[in-house]
Amino acid sequence: MGSHTGQKGFTLIEVLIAVSLLIVGILATGLMQVTAMGGNNLANRTTQATILAAGTIEELMNIGYDDSLLDPTVTDGLISPRDASMLTPALKDLQKVTVPDQQPDGYEIFWQVRDNYPFVDCKTIRVIVRRSDKGVMRTVALDAVRARPI
Repeated sequence: MGSHTGQKGFTLIEVLIAVSLLIVGILATGLMQVTAMGGNNLANRTTQATILAAGTIEELMNIGYDDSLLDPTVTDGLISPRDASMLTPALKDLQKVTVPDQQPDGYEIFWQVRDNYPFVDCKTIRVIVRRSDKGVMRTVALDAVRARPI
């Protein structure tokens, strides 16, 4: 029997280390996929909220300038307790909001109207869509300016 100095191959330790590194790489790739799916879901819900806000602005822009839905809601007064309970801390500066009768599942829509802002005979409409993602409140806000027809 001769010496083993000329033999080529892998030791059991080298194989175990290589398999361990492969497993870590596969697990990292799987975690990356789960994170990407969560990011896609968040982007999808943000897009849905933006579409709801844009649709609400379109509806409000297509009604008459003096319609009751466009009555000014921003005043010099303080926010009422009812309104304060509806809003997240980031929205408490709205003072008063209008809430539509129907709300889409998982989303809440609010809007406020400020009269004569930024110019006389203009109304600024702010639509806020709020939703909860895993206990975190997220909002999308869009503004539009409506001028009084000539």
